[in-house]
Amino acid sequence: MSTSIASAQGFTSRIAEEVNALRYEDLSPQTLARARHVLLDWLGATIAGSVEPAGRIAQAIALEADCRPVAGLVATDIRSSPREAAFANAIAAHALDFDDGSMWADGHPSAVIVSAAVALGEEVQATTAQVVESIVAGLQGQVLVALAIGPSAYEKGFHGTGTFGTFGATGACARLLGLDVEALTRAYGLAATQAAGLRRSFGTMGKHLNAGKAAANGMLAAQLAAKGFTAPSDAIEGRQGLAWTQSTSFDPARPQEVMGDRLAIDSILFKRYACCHGTHSTIDGIAEIRTRRSFSDDDILDVRLIVSDKMLDICCIADPVTGLEGKFSVRHAASLALAGLVASPGAFTDESVRDPRLVALRQRIQVDPRSDRPLVGPTRVVLNLTDGECLEAEVDVFEPANDAELPAQWDALVTKFEALAAPVVGESVTRELVRRIAGLDPDCPIAELLGLRVST
Repeated sequence: MSTSIASAQGFTSRIAEEVNALRYEDLSPQTLARARHVLLDWLGATIAGSVEPAGRIAQAIALEADCRPVAGLVATDIRSSPREAAFANAIAAHALDFDDGSMWADGHPSAVIVSAAVALGEEVQATTAQVVESIVAGLQGQVLVALAIGPSAYEKGFHGTGTFGTFGATGACARLLGLDVEALTRAYGLAATQAAGLRRSFGTMGKHLNAGKAAANGMLAAQLAAKGFTAPSDAIEGRQGLAWTQSTSFDPARPQEVMGDRLAIDSILFKRYACCHGTHSTIDGIAEIRTRRSFSDDDILDVRLIVSDKMLDICCIADPVTGLEGKFSVRHAASLALAGLVASPGAFTDESVRDPRLVALRQRIQVDPRSDRPLVGPTRVVLNLTDGECLEAEVDVFEPANDAELPAQWDALVTKFEALAAPVVGESVTRELVRRIAGLDPDCPIAELLGLRVST
């Protein structure tokens, strides 16, 4: 480890203290705006994901559970236990890979955290303010853990949405249950022993399962701690704990160095395309080239994508044969952009990745991995045309919106939400959901804010 375990003494309890200190009334208007964006984007992704195969399977599992039906599955008439609802909604939220992300959180936090907070919030009859507070606090805890653990866990093959997401859901649910610092510390200990999820699952429904298990396991950790279940107080930093087993880059000082006085919610990135975020710079790079020079398929000689060598194990499936694999194929994403097609959910089907035109374009694309390029950085797109012209572009897609950009981001998210939700729940319900979330009445019960459910 880069930092000795002894120097990290008390790290788990310090996170619990910081998470428990966050209060809704102290959140700035900008933070509340970001929370509004998170809720809208999560809901849109979950509604659309509810009719995906993974979402349908998760619903079937929830229906099989013999439990008290107190929490709803988004966009359905199904009600189940909070843990089953969190599990199913998290899978639906992540099914299209269109949900938000965070470089600080090392994954897709809202699919996990919001799914858990909303489901438990229904059971405890929480207000919107209480759920928003829990989401902001849960995300804060997740980011503190993820940044301290560092990049080595991800590089080794752990999927942060599953591992660190468990802590996010734990913190959010602990706030809704009113846990004090000592109980939250125990809850984090119970989260640590359940934290799991492998990157090997990328391109399959196994990736969606990572989100579902993190939501349900995080809730379970908080519920057990609330009833007195014991756990080590140093489960993150202690010998044979999370950092010991999953990290060679643990540094408890890193969160402060990276975050300063910013909240974790400031790091949220919203997707414009229904695929791995690692492909977005390529899509935008090709689009940027198109603004300078129009070209047809026949004009393209070849394309070189200069990326970090760490991308090879993330989104470089060379020849995808399923739509889910296509989401993790930068070559497929590039072929869509070269063809002038939108990388919407419909662009990542089994039929799309086998489309003769896109396959032909894909064969002209070379991925060029470089060890000197950062993983969180733009892809250099080099497009060679048959007339000898060479066009290049690099577009950074890893910078969250600043405060001045929040109104424009809301408008973009509303457009995205309408495209995702209307085909499933109808235009009138979609408009009403936008209105409710835009207002974000703090005293409104969360079940009422998000309580519009329809059969599909």
